[in-house]
Amino acid sequence: MAEENKKKFPLWMHPETQRQVKEWYKKDNCGSQSEFIEKAILFY
Repeated sequence: MAEENKKKFPLWMHPETQRQVKEWYKKDNCGSQSEFIEKAILFY
């Protein structure tokens, strides 16, 4: 996906979910938390 096509928007999540994202995104070789969340969404 091209960087210029990305849109910024607010994202609300429970603190425990945010903690997991912060912990797991590097373990999944993602460069950012946003990349991790996007990969998870595309997986499902």
